Amino acid sequence: MTDPIDKITLEGGKYTVELGVKNGRFSFTALRHGEPWRDMSSDGDNLMLAMFQKIREQKEQIAKLERGVQAPLQRTLRRWDVEDGSTEPVEAEPTYTMTMDADRGLLEIRPAGLNDEQLDGVPQLLVMVEIMKGLPRLLVHTDILGGEVEAQFVSLPDGRLVDRLYATPDIQAIGEQIRSRAAAPSEFPESNQAPRV
Repeated sequence: MTDPIDKITLEGGKYTVELGVKNGRFSFTALRHGEPWRDMSSDGDNLMLAMFQKIREQKEQIAKLERGVQAPLQRTLRRWDVEDGSTEPVEAEPTYTMTMDADRGLLEIRPAGLNDEQLDGVPQLLVMVEIMKGLPRLLVHTDILGGEVEAQFVSLPDGRLVDRLYATPDIQAIGEQIRSRAAAPSEFPESNQAPRV
């Protein structure tokens, strides 16, 4: 049976601090380049022990936050009208759940509280975003479980949106245009983005 040892690696692997039980005894040691370096088990080094535990807590917190960032974001949608702003919902108005998965480029809107088997025939929306041949493309489905594409929009370099891409774009020229603009000094030094109206 292996004794439980908790490890923290620092400085890109130069130091490894181990805390746990070895051969049935409390062990708190540091390795340097994988070789024994310091034994802190018996010298009353409570400062190092407190720092070890704090680093371990911080690493666990960072890992938890990273998992949260990677997980799809889910929100309950309130009524919002683009022209009139937020208004109070009418009686018995349904609520919707919006799930955004940025890693997959998906935005799903479905009635709250319904599982996949209950979705047939009720309002729902799936928006998918992808880069196709160097251009951003948006696909809209009204069946989030894999229905036909109801609408698609491709953004062209001249600022137009088209529903079909009939010509093969010059990907190299688009890349050069984006890189040259990114390298140019910003008109708004305090921000990388132009202010929105």
